Amino acid sequence: MSFTKFTNCQLCDQGIIYYDGELYVDNSTGRIASRPEKGAKIEVVDLEGNILAPGFIDIQNNGIFGLNFSSLNGNSSEEDVEGFRNHYRDAMAKYLATGVTAICPTVTSNFPEVYEKVLPVYKVSRSKVQTDSLGAHCEGPFINVQKKGCHPPETFTDAKGGYRDITKVYGENNLSEYVAIVTAAPEIEGVLDVIAVLKEKNITVSIGHTTAGYETGLQAIENGATMVTHLYNAMPQPHHRDVGVVGLITSPIAKDAPYFGLITDGVHVDPSMATIAYRSRPDKCIVVTDAMHLIGLPDGTYKWDNQYITKTGPRLYLKGTKTLAGAATTLPQCMRNLMAWANISLPEAIKTVTNNPAKSIGVEKRKGFLNVDCDADLVVLDKKGFVKNVYKLGKPIKTSDENQPSKLMAAL
Repeated sequence: MSFTKFTNCQLCDQGIIYYDGELYVDNSTGRIASRPEKGAKIEVVDLEGNILAPGFIDIQNNGIFGLNFSSLNGNSSEEDVEGFRNHYRDAMAKYLATGVTAICPTVTSNFPEVYEKVLPVYKVSRSKVQTDSLGAHCEGPFINVQKKGCHPPETFTDAKGGYRDITKVYGENNLSEYVAIVTAAPEIEGVLDVIAVLKEKNITVSIGHTTAGYETGLQAIENGATMVTHLYNAMPQPHHRDVGVVGLITSPIAKDAPYFGLITDGVHVDPSMATIAYRSRPDKCIVVTDAMHLIGLPDGTYKWDNQYITKTGPRLYLKGTKTLAGAATTLPQCMRNLMAWANISLPEAIKTVTNNPAKSIGVEKRKGFLNVDCDADLVVLDKKGFVKNVYKLGKPIKTSDENQPSKLMAAL
């Protein structure tokens, strides 16, 4: 057996820095290992005093490097699907260079024939050369038209037929095999009743694109919902006597506060509001990109289904409107933004892109931590939080982490 030993580094996990640390990887399994017995073959990697942390996890991402995760449809041929898979593999390899070692590819509200084609592509993976899929995030179509954002309302539906209606949209096998998260609005008929069924199938139910009030949100949590999708966006804004869904994260009544996604790109949420949310429940905060497929592409106007999106730097809007259509900011930059806005330490910020997302979807025993037997998906960071190196299952990956200063991105 052979091992890689990372030394002369600071290990960062669970919000703590361990100085003068070392970490072993079993090269045959690609997993973090205990100290090998004497006589084992060991390759030593000197990290020159930098920080070694778990690879980043992005649980809400709509597309990358020109690939829209929802772009197949009922008319897509086998050749189209194969081309899509090839593009997917290429895009996931490129995204790995940013330090994101796993994602939940997000499929926005769509018709059943789209889910039939795209969901199998997002089967849970374990690769040495590309960002892994942890299962799809199905954002809609069981959402409220009044909070539709850029989702196409013609795809929206309800679940008054119960779990049967859910499987009609996603496909029963697709749902059980390829889906990690379902975002739904609890006020939509039938949604409250199917939350428990989805939870039994180890699918995380997240509240989002909703007009629900606080009481309905509490009922959703009581039924098994454990997350809120992109907090503040596509939901009623909190008032001190009418807190709405946002109030769930600090509820003294809820049996357990939900995890919540927070888009800290400086476009979706004002830095002061992001700071309030983080400081309220840092242990439940998950930094997400909500990235669109235009990430990595030049500025301009791009066709998206039957709509057009204008990209100006990291900002994406439906053409001719002020309606946000996602973002084009990397996860490491979003993490650094939160660190600057909330004046928190790098170890605290790292938790929001590693430990917290892993726990939110139940993969903490294999991803998002530096524990023995976890996958050796690792990032090497400098003290400012820039990704210097990436290791996938212990293998080095060429790295790319560009700076997009938060002070330039905070203008709304």
